[in-house]
Amino acid sequence: MRKSVLIMAGVAATVLGASTAHADVTCTPSSCVITGTDTVAPNASFIVQPSGVNESYFGPISASFGNTVTEAGMFTDMFNFQLPTNGFGGGSVTTVAASFQGPTDIDFTSVLINGISASIQKTAQGIVEIGFASDVVLNSGFNNITVNGLARGNGSYGGSMSFTPVIPEPATWGMMILGFMGIGATMRYRRKSTKVSYGTKAAFA
Repeated sequence: MRKSVLIMAGVAATVLGASTAHADVTCTPSSCVITGTDTVAPNASFIVQPSGVNESYFGPISASFGNTVTEAGMFTDMFNFQLPTNGFGGGSVTTVAASFQGPTDIDFTSVLINGISASIQKTAQGIVEIGFASDVVLNSGFNNITVNGLARGNGSYGGSMSFTPVIPEPATWGMMILGFMGIGATMRYRRKSTKVSYGTKAAFA
């Protein structure tokens, strides 16, 4: 009987231990959760500046993101964001360990921006790893940064990214200005051509 109880306890411990395995993270600006749940991921962050822009905004955007992976194993963290217009982006993500293959050592397996692989460089036996990319085409609407890697128990990484909108060419600006001038001229013409007439009574002898 005692042996059966010990076996059941061992099975329960195994199940409970499995539940504490590393959970992937999904982030949107200012909100990070365990992937597939509404549970907040307290060690992850994603900050975009300026925040809350819409289609009328036509300027640069910067972002910082990162996570501390507190369980050993493979992980996939996603950072999702939307842009108001088309443009180009670039950035880097870095991890630095206290010792080679120690608890704080993270190995990047891939860093993707909209599915495009960033270059990854490793120095000092992988104690320092950097993923970077530049001139990546980013479109208005949904975009994504995905960080894949191997954690060993208590490693962190952090990154930054910048976005520059596409500047219309001079010919495009010229056409836009001519279009606005045409609209203004049409409106002025309509105002001038609008006349108010009053009926007159016929005189009878």
